[in-house]
Amino acid sequence: MKETTISTKKYIVKFGIILGAIWVVYGFVRYQVNYMTTSNRGLALFELVMQVFIVTYGIYKYKQDNEKFLKLWEALKIGISIILVGTIIKVLWDIILLKLIAPEAIHSLINVSKPSTIKETTDQLSNLNKENKFLLNISIGIFIGNIILGTIISLLGGAIMQKNRNPF
Repeated sequence: MKETTISTKKYIVKFGIILGAIWVVYGFVRYQVNYMTTSNRGLALFELVMQVFIVTYGIYKYKQDNEKFLKLWEALKIGISIILVGTIIKVLWDIILLKLIAPEAIHSLINVSKPSTIKETTDQLSNLNKENKFLLNISIGIFIGNIILGTIISLLGGAIMQKNRNPF
C-alpha cells in the first residue's frame, strides 16, 4: 500500500497569516483604547488561548485532510512554523506601529520598562539608538518566547492527536 502525505506548507501559511492578522487587529485595538503599556492577566490569557487555539486547529485540519494520520514530527513542524509566521507579522506590525503610526508610544513603553532611577542624556541620537535597541530587544524576546511557547503547544497537541499509519 502506498503511503501518501499532503504538503504542510498550505496549513503553515494559512494559519500563520490568520494568527498574524489576529495579532495585528488585537494590537491595533490595544493601541486605540490606550492599553499598550497595560499588563493584565486577562489580556495575557486571551493571547495564550488565541495561540493555543490557532496552532492546535491548524494541526487538526492537517490531520483531517491527511486521512486522519499525523506524526508527531509533522505536528511540531506545523505548529512551530505557524507561530513563526504569525510572530513575524506581529513584529513587523509592532515596528510599523512604534516607528510610523505612533512614535510617541515608544517613549512610554521605554519608560515603563526601565527603572526610574536611571538618568540618561536626551540627545536625539541617544534617543534614536535607545528606541532602536528597545525595539530590537523586544522583537528578539517576542521571537524566543513565542517559539518556545509554540514548541510546547505543538508538542502537546501533536502528542494528543498523533496517529501513525499501520506499517503492515
